[in-house]
Amino acid sequence: MARIPSEQQLKLSKVPSFNVIGNSPLVLRESLLDEVYTMGENFVEASKRIVAPGMNGPFCIEGVYDENAKFTSFEFSARIVAGSNIYMDGSPYYSLLFNESMSMGKRIAREVKTGSESNQLDKITT
Repeated sequence: MARIPSEQQLKLSKVPSFNVIGNSPLVLRESLLDEVYTMGENFVEASKRIVAPGMNGPFCIEGVYDENAKFTSFEFSARIVAGSNIYMDGSPYYSLLFNESMSMGKRIAREVKTGSESNQLDKITT
């Protein structure tokens, strides 16, 4: 908000408000999960069309939700970002996928090991 010139802020009819989530893992409402997974899958598919082989590693779509649960993305990070690995137990969703607590680093190590064992490293590395 500090970067928006005061003249523009004064013309707003709605008073902006927001809660900073920051670099903390986020647990969404179940009703939003399908939209988030679809967004991620669409991002991966679009990246394949733009630059081969596409996004085959960790990434983050960064954005905000408004008061109506509408998501607006403002950037993506094609890397492990702070919010995805600041807690050693990783995302709450990892325990659902892997039946154990798992950091981003451990997940990547497991995927590299599995790719190596199945002779598919070319699918997960560039």
